[in-house]
Amino acid sequence: MANLPQDYQMTPQEFIDFVANTNDSFQLFKKVIDDSCMTNPSKYTATQIAKLFPIKEQQVYQLYALIDFSNGNTTNWQMTPNELVTFILENSNQESIKSSLNEATMNQLTSLSNIMSSTLNHTTYSYQELASLIGVDQNTTKSIYTLYVSKNATTKMTPQQFVNFVLNHKNDTILASQISASMQKELTLLQTAMNGVMNNKKYTSQELSNLLGIDKNKLDLLYGLYTTKYVNTNQSMSLKEFVGFLLNDVLQNPEYASNFDEETKTKLNTIQTIMNDIDKKYTKDEIFVILSEFTDLLDKNTVELLYVYYGSYKDYQEEWTMTVEHFVNFLNDSIINDPRFTDFIEADMRKNVQDSKETVKEAKELLMGNDYARIVIDTKLEAESEETFQWIQELKDELSADPNISEFYVIGNSPMAYEISQSFQSELDFITIITMIAIFVVVAITFKSLIIPLILVFMIQCAVYMTMGILSFSGEGVYFIALLIVQSILMGATIDYAILYASYYVEHRKTMDIKASIINSYNKAIHTILTSASILIIVTLIVGHFASAIAAKICKTVSEGTLCSSILILLLLPAVLAMCDKLIIKKDKKTKEG
Repeated sequence: MANLPQDYQMTPQEFIDFVANTNDSFQLFKKVIDDSCMTNPSKYTATQIAKLFPIKEQQVYQLYALIDFSNGNTTNWQMTPNELVTFILENSNQESIKSSLNEATMNQLTSLSNIMSSTLNHTTYSYQELASLIGVDQNTTKSIYTLYVSKNATTKMTPQQFVNFVLNHKNDTILASQISASMQKELTLLQTAMNGVMNNKKYTSQELSNLLGIDKNKLDLLYGLYTTKYVNTNQSMSLKEFVGFLLNDVLQNPEYASNFDEETKTKLNTIQTIMNDIDKKYTKDEIFVILSEFTDLLDKNTVELLYVYYGSYKDYQEEWTMTVEHFVNFLNDSIINDPRFTDFIEADMRKNVQDSKETVKEAKELLMGNDYARIVIDTKLEAESEETFQWIQELKDELSADPNISEFYVIGNSPMAYEISQSFQSELDFITIITMIAIFVVVAITFKSLIIPLILVFMIQCAVYMTMGILSFSGEGVYFIALLIVQSILMGATIDYAILYASYYVEHRKTMDIKASIINSYNKAIHTILTSASILIIVTLIVGHFASAIAAKICKTVSEGTLCSSILILLLLPAVLAMCDKLIIKKDKKTKEG
């Protein structure tokens, strides 16, 4: 059997318990085994034993009687001749009685029964009737009647009176020549029987054997049958005791062994083997050999399947693992072609198993290379979260600890975000400073001033911080890469709105006061600022609703950042320029004078 060790073993009790619920032919085995395991085995009557074993009830009665006789339990085996004769005649059709007593004995017992019944009933007979009843010549009977009448002046007598009279006067001259020795013996037997009836005397089997001239062993069996059926009706014994007695005593006696066929003998030997080795474990081959002697309902394949199923049910270990490839190959190479599993595998299932092997093979070719192998991992975790980052770190630690893996790379959106998060703060600060310096230099060159670029860069950076604050207070997460991209876009795009407004303000301040310069700068710059800002806000917002993951977050954040920048430029920048007007204008005048 595939993957089943040849030395795999189990006890008969484990095996029988496993199959008895689905196969009624093993109920006897289960009963025998369960009884053998008990400290105090159950006792069974003859009727109960007959229902369990393939033996007729009457034979069981005989066996119980024989057991008592063999064990010497015959102390109280006593009965009256009348009880014995009545019992034998009432059960004369039983095979055991037929085989024990010949026809002559049965006829004699019938006569005895009739005589004993007439004795109990005090029935009287004429000499012809009595001669016929006791089997004595009529002339002899008539002579005895005559002698009796002459002495007792009565015309009728009971059999007991007759027998007693004959025996009491057997030596009389008139009778001495008429009563032979054999007749005296028979009359003595009759006298004993009739006296026993009247006195209700009990006889042992030995006493009746001597009295009736019947073999004592046969009488012992008859006494046992009588005792089991009428006296000790609740007699019981354990299954192990019963089976042991059958094999060790009954079947060793040719007289009784003939009542059992070879099949029954084989089954009894099998049962005894199991009962004697109840705790012994057997391999599948050993248990098959044992059970095949008891039933032909189990074939070797079925036993092997039962052992495999029992092993998977009892000995399965949760730490057992195998790859999908090994599992699919095992099904194709070992299971679907095994005739033992044919009945369990339908055509559709067989085709699916065969197709799965090809699928696994093709997938392996796509994922396995000469130098590297690719593993695609899908999780239900969010793209960026503390739980996701913790899982990625655990994955890397596990791969690093594996001695079979010398080099590996974990790639994808989440790993990329995780790697960025490890250096995010320093990189964000670095990018922010570089961006501010670069834009400051460009604007300073454009305006030939240090104050104006400082104000404009500060204004846009405030918009970036406002955007981050809105995301934080709203409970929305933000991708690290999205935040870096948004900062770069806001610095590079929305600062143009501030440069445009500042340019108009500086130009108008040459000819106008602060208030007029602010108003005229609004009038000239607001259309351009609103048009450009609106386009950027609306487009990125729409794209953000239809894009996925990082792209959606970047677009939505750009839209929110552009809105914040536009609000600051239109509402806060004019006021800041007015507050710093003296620094801006004074610096320009000094430049002109220079």
